[in-house]
Amino acid sequence: MTAVLVHALCIQLLSGALRPTLAYGLIEANGAVGFLGALSAAWAVPALFLALPAGRFSDRFGERTSALLGSGVVITSAVVALVGRGSVPTLLLASLILGAGHMFSVVSEQALVANRAREGKLDTSFGLYSLAASVGQALGPLLLALPGPTPATPPIETIIKICVGIGVALAIASVFMGRTARQLDHVQAGMFRSTGTLLRLPGVLRSIITGSIAVSSVEVIQTYWPALGHERSFSAAIVSTMLVVRAIMSVASRGALGQLARRFGRRHLMIGSLSLSAIALAGIAIPAPPAVLILCAGVFGFSIGICQPLTMSWLTEITPPGNRGMTMSLRLAGNRISQAAIPVTLGTLVAATGVGGVLVASGLALAVSALIVRGGRTARAPATSEPQ
Repeated sequence: MTAVLVHALCIQLLSGALRPTLAYGLIEANGAVGFLGALSAAWAVPALFLALPAGRFSDRFGERTSALLGSGVVITSAVVALVGRGSVPTLLLASLILGAGHMFSVVSEQALVANRAREGKLDTSFGLYSLAASVGQALGPLLLALPGPTPATPPIETIIKICVGIGVALAIASVFMGRTARQLDHVQAGMFRSTGTLLRLPGVLRSIITGSIAVSSVEVIQTYWPALGHERSFSAAIVSTMLVVRAIMSVASRGALGQLARRFGRRHLMIGSLSLSAIALAGIAIPAPPAVLILCAGVFGFSIGICQPLTMSWLTEITPPGNRGMTMSLRLAGNRISQAAIPVTLGTLVAATGVGGVLVASGLALAVSALIVRGGRTARAPATSEPQ
């Protein structure tokens, strides 16, 4: 489990640093703000082609092999960004490659946690895993605060070089990750047949939709908070602080996730966290001093940090062993599709409403996801509903 936690920290640290750096690089390369949606889409596109194969790959060949493949692809993305950081097309390519590497890496982590978590400890196990990921997300944006050529621009080349080093650490952690014994009776069915069977399980589709909306809101802040700072003439340090506070508060909520779930119940906790996230994100759109925005970022981080691990434990409970890599890849596919569609769609609002309109619209989407959870249930599906 230690290797998984280190691996999760490294991949999120790297992506948390590299993704906003690519956004700054795009702006520096004279790319229009509207291209930020394309940058998010490039990150998400690999899910359309690789999500199901990545899950199948993990189920068949083991989580360690998937993690090693992902780390190699992630290192490649950082090298591409370093070589062509002054070119908008190259930065888009680097984002696409990063998305592919991130896919294989995260599928391997989540499948290993799902397969090895003890009965009754799913929320706690995924909370601990998500906590490690949040630590990485908190550390990554700190690199944006390094002295740059101007107060509003971080040292792009230096950050990318650091990300190459983090990628090497990720590869080392991959070597020490475990491998779950294959359960061949569950993995012989064709990929698309297995997908259809899984999607028919009670709660699977509802959980995937809920999680994808929540993740897309984090995607929105990664892409549009730097643009908000640029629009309102905030320094890069303020944007960095907002991102770091968001991640730190997610660490806090995930550390207490097991206790919160036992006290309030998974369903009520998800509804409350999604609703509070919607309010906080929309609040950031209001013109206010940086201190107020940082406070809202903290509230958003605490509440959104609860939802994501709960959807993972919810999915694990209703999915049979041997197909959990596939299930987690379906979840990631839903996440990436929303990460591609929602930021690009919301980006069309920038010209008319500014970045604030994007944040309000994302908050409304979170409110809708709370209604989706309210209309369903998160209890364990009957054993007879598992695909055979």
